[in-house]
Amino acid sequence: MLDYEKFKKWFIENKPKIVIGVCFVLVFIIGFGTGRYDKESASRRAKANNNQKYYNTGSAIKPKVGAVGEATDENKVLPASTTTQCLIKGNISTKGKKIYHVPSGAFYNQVKPEQCFANEEQARAAGYVKSSR
Repeated sequence: MLDYEKFKKWFIENKPKIVIGVCFVLVFIIGFGTGRYDKESASRRAKANNNQKYYNTGSAIKPKVGAVGEATDENKVLPASTTTQCLIKGNISTKGKKIYHVPSGAFYNQVKPEQCFANEEQARAAGYVKSSR
């Protein structure tokens, strides 16, 4: 049986080894947790990059657009080449899904529009769906 005095004596003799052991365990736990966090964040970054391929402009399906110098009015869909007037950006994914991006969207600045719209109603009427981000 271990009594208090023997334990106290053993603890005092082995105190440096115990402190080193406890520090090792703490460093291991912190290091393991950090490595796991990096792995998860890398996985999230990879997933985000994979999702971006659906928002690229390199689509096999291209919409028909008007001439570059053609006059535009409120009810007309703007051709993709007139990006200075582009408020709502229409894009077709590689799978053929029509997606439109609004100025507050996450991919708005990255997307090169294939079609431009003056408002969201025009985009929906043309068969486009609002980007989820």
